[in-house]
Amino acid sequence: MSLVSTVISGIQYRLSGGITISATSDPPLAAVLAWLNETALWITGICAENESDLGRTIGTITTIHAHITAATKAADCQITATSHGLISSGTCEAVIKDVVGMTELNDTEYTATYVSANALTLGVASTAYTTYASGGYITKRKYTDLATTLYTPAHLRDQNGEIYNGWIVDGHSRNKLTLISESGLGDYDPVEATEPSELYVDGSNNICFPSYPDAAYVVKIPYYQMPTALTAVTDTMPFLGLMDNVFIEAVTWRAQNRDEYDVSNELKWQSFLLSRARNVIEMRKRMSVGVST
Repeated sequence: MSLVSTVISGIQYRLSGGITISATSDPPLAAVLAWLNETALWITGICAENESDLGRTIGTITTIHAHITAATKAADCQITATSHGLISSGTCEAVIKDVVGMTELNDTEYTATYVSANALTLGVASTAYTTYASGGYITKRKYTDLATTLYTPAHLRDQNGEIYNGWIVDGHSRNKLTLISESGLGDYDPVEATEPSELYVDGSNNICFPSYPDAAYVVKIPYYQMPTALTAVTDTMPFLGLMDNVFIEAVTWRAQNRDEYDVSNELKWQSFLLSRARNVIEMRKRMSVGVST
């Protein structure tokens, strides 16, 4: 993997004229870094569109299944669930199942509010409810774990060519998950709890399950990652350095046309970037491993 400084050296050579890119050069280092970051985002999109392994990673989400040990009779019911992990502040949508005694809490969706690492309020008056006896759990279906890094979920294909978008780790097997549209949620019971088989991404980039998870599942989600912003010449270039020449040519083009804007030139730049990035992607796809006996 190469450093930003290596790519900048290539850009300087392509620009010729003895230009040394620095804070005070023309173009300045800040502009070159901005162009590198713009190009990285474009390439990420191209990789996702072409189902490349470049830019793809695997995220892990562990679904919440917090055991309830107490529930108050109060104007705003408070439950105790040690180290619940649902939220660390604010609110979230949650559902409660399997409480004994205060059964009025069961099978209802709440806007739970953080009180402490061990307690939540439910926004419901429970003064007339049956006294809590034992048991029960609280769970949620929206997870923010990947929200700041997720560009888009990846589509993988199994040996039969069927698409899947994640899996649940289950001993020595993988239970596959498929991606659905948020618009299809009207077909689901709003308080159902079950093992997830589908997921969707909401408008806030949260990974969500149509039904509430009924246990603590370890969920693996392959996705294309938002490229980490390049801010210094000592940063590492993305895409394992395999796209370095694409970056050099793309940023050189930007620098050479920095003083004027031409729509046709912009379209040519986009076409060039698409073509060169796809060449690298196809090269990667031709890689194969043979096993001899």
